[in-house]
Amino acid sequence: MPVRVDEAGFEECSRVAGLAIAAYTLRSLEKWRTNVGDYDSVMIMVAVIAISSERLLRADLPAKYRSLSVPLDPADLAKVNIAGIAHATGLNRETARRKVNGLVERGQLVRAEDGSIALPPGLTQSNRIRDQARTQLGEICAIANQLLRMGVLAEEDVSSLSPPGRG
Repeated sequence: MPVRVDEAGFEECSRVAGLAIAAYTLRSLEKWRTNVGDYDSVMIMVAVIAISSERLLRADLPAKYRSLSVPLDPADLAKVNIAGIAHATGLNRETARRKVNGLVERGQLVRAEDGSIALPPGLTQSNRIRDQARTQLGEICAIANQLLRMGVLAEEDVSSLSPPGRG
């Protein structure tokens, strides 16, 4: 069932909701840091994922590509460059370049012939990445349930909504 922000509930519990979100964010960043190394590198990895894959969320992604177990065709991903990473992370370009070079040296990112930056082939098929995504999804469920119990989130009543094309 869809959920929505309950404005009155948020106003009543905004501090507790903010603390819950901050705690989730910290746990999430720490999980990433243990896999990547340092927080700047975490931000770079997340930026590469988001920049290269964002349009997949706007498209009707074929069912076979919805699982991390199936590699995507690199042609379906957007190109990522140092300027884009610097902009997305707030790092200056030289810091972004230096950190990217370190991630490339460690095999956590790859540089294409055209200079663009990408995840290495097979990374998303690794158990480590799938386990991290599964863990984070569980934490998202836990915080959503906590916010539902507080009344900050509310279940959307979809029974009164008309199906598409009717009404």
